[in-house]
Amino acid sequence: MPEQTHISPAGVKYRLVATKTTTPTSDTAAKPITIHSESVEVVVSEPRLISAGSQFGHVAIIVDGIAYSRAHEKYFTTDRIDYLHRNGYRDSIGYVIRVSAGEKEIIRKELERRVRLFTLDPTSHEYSLLDNSCSSNVADVLDLAGIVSYDPRWSAFQIVSPADIDTGLSHSKRLILKIEHPKTR
Repeated sequence: MPEQTHISPAGVKYRLVATKTTTPTSDTAAKPITIHSESVEVVVSEPRLISAGSQFGHVAIIVDGIAYSRAHEKYFTTDRIDYLHRNGYRDSIGYVIRVSAGEKEIIRKELERRVRLFTLDPTSHEYSLLDNSCSSNVADVLDLAGIVSYDPRWSAFQIVSPADIDTGLSHSKRLILKIEHPKTR
């Protein structure tokens, strides 16, 4: 059964998880059973050989409309529309994944903590392809919330690449929607 989302009059998003007949046999129509569902979007952008640091691609995570992006020079935050516009020079894919309210809060708080730590002491939190890259930050933050975003068995030298995140999330059971963000410039 394809996943269906319902929005209540109050704007709360619910996801259909099952249907079950709950009335006498004279009424055989399936009744929807919904639960409250949250989501975050992980944006994976294509590699770009002419840009320093983008040779392998880029990964950012969007929570409640705020994009968190670990770039070479800083930990960058902006709104979703601005982030997608700034990355309009390359194709990207947004993986909207289902999370609980608690998982979403863990993700948001950890991203804010990382931005704050970098802002307070940038030299102690320098970019590293091995363990402090755009993709390793997204993988680590999702892992803190108990969400698997890549398969470590296939990562070379324990380096998490944008391609690892792309493959992992495209096969995730949490995947709600895959959004193509084509080049705009």
